[in-house]
Amino acid sequence: MADINSLDDIFNDDTFGLLDSKKEVDIHTLINVPNIDKDRANADFVARREKFKDFEKYESMFIQCQKDLKEGKRKIVPSIESRLDIGLFCVLDGVLLYILDIEKGKLGNSGKINRRTSLIFENATKSNMLLRSLGKRLKDSGNMITELDSDRADNLFNIDKEDKQNGYIYILKSLSHEDVIVTKKDLYKIGFSTTAIETRIKNAKQDPTYLMADVQIVSAFEVYNVNPHKLEQLIHKFFSNSCLDIDIFDEKGNVHKPREWFIAPLEVIEEAIELIINGKIIDYRYDAVIDKIVVKK
Repeated sequence: MADINSLDDIFNDDTFGLLDSKKEVDIHTLINVPNIDKDRANADFVARREKFKDFEKYESMFIQCQKDLKEGKRKIVPSIESRLDIGLFCVLDGVLLYILDIEKGKLGNSGKINRRTSLIFENATKSNMLLRSLGKRLKDSGNMITELDSDRADNLFNIDKEDKQNGYIYILKSLSHEDVIVTKKDLYKIGFSTTAIETRIKNAKQDPTYLMADVQIVSAFEVYNVNPHKLEQLIHKFFSNSCLDIDIFDEKGNVHKPREWFIAPLEVIEEAIELIINGKIIDYRYDAVIDKIVVKK
């Protein structure tokens, strides 16, 4: 800016264009001022809800949860961030949500956990907001929903009209040649299928769920008179502390986070399935440090 010695100097030095008669100026519009909201958005990742194309797979869970609430089998209670966990239902802004996954992570410099979540909402949307953000949102405008004792194991074999079709619980091994996969010892995918497993995995090379590579069937359990969805959920929750945490890119360059791959010895996975089937899984937990199933204390 030039030296200002008189009024003429001020009018002649219109640095910000405020006196330009050729330009309409809105006094309510700030110019030459940093966009604080944009900068903040760039600094902090803002998790937005988006349509969840696989919602049908989980829809019956929401229907059952609403039914449990009406029958008094579940209760709506104040939210406590430290109790947020995989498999928990909550209510946020009047919409039911399910915590499908919480990524592994260490404490930050502040000593507080701030991990990404995978959330499914009853309105067929999903989000991956931070765990602390979820906790704060729930505290401000939400609640937690109590779990059923039956969620742990007792109700596994209760069949209703939505559970008529049984399938296969399977264990797969990746045949990928990528170093990030090959170097992972005891890496297995645990899932279920209502169709022949060979049919389910025939396009594994094009599917990020299968790490964009062929897979080998290691074990398969034919399921009769049980709810395979609930069985799969129990297995995933049991091994949640050993879930593979990597980004997989599909053929279009889109990033995916597969959530059905776990690092655990095969015999331990099969032991867990047996404990679930006989209803004793609630008394045990998987210790990923020693690679063993141990009694809960």
